[in-house]
Amino acid sequence: MGLQPRFAFLLLAALIVGAAVPLAIGWARLLPEEKPPFEIENPRRRTAPPSESIYGSEPAPRKIDFVAVVLLFLLTVSFAVQFPGIPRETGLNSLPDHWPGGQNWFEVLLPCLLILVCVVAIVYGSVRRSFLKMPLLVGGSLVLVLWIVATWLYRALTAV
Repeated sequence: MGLQPRFAFLLLAALIVGAAVPLAIGWARLLPEEKPPFEIENPRRRTAPPSESIYGSEPAPRKIDFVAVVLLFLLTVSFAVQFPGIPRETGLNSLPDHWPGGQNWFEVLLPCLLILVCVVAIVYGSVRRSFLKMPLLVGGSLVLVLWIVATWLYRALTAV
C-alpha cells in the first residue's frame, strides 16, 4: 500500500509553493529600496519642525554579498529543475533508483551538484550574516527536501 495520489499531490504542491516563497523573497531583497516617503507636516505641532527629516535623504547603503547572490541564483536553478513540467531525463530522477555506470557520470554529477548547492546555501546562510540569510536557509532547506522527496511523490502520483 503506497501513498494516496491526492495526499502526494498536496505534499508536492506544498513543497513547491513553500520553496518558491523564500526564493522570491530573496530576489525581491536584491531590488533597490524605494525612497522614503515625505515627512507630513502636522498643523497642530506647537514646536518648530525638526531641521532634519527623520527619514534621512538617502536609504542606508547596503553591501551586496556576491556569494549569497550566486548561491541564490544556483538555488533557484536547483528549484527550477525540480519544477513539474521540466523534462526529466534519466539523470535527474534516477538517483534513488539505481547508480549509473562509469560511462554515464554526468547522470550523477548534475543532481549531486544541485543537491550540494542546497547544502552549501544552508551552511552559508547559517554561518554568514547577510541580508539574504533567511531566504538561503529556508529556501535551501525546502529545495533539499524537494530533491529528496520529489521522486517518491511523482511515483505516487503516477501509480494510479
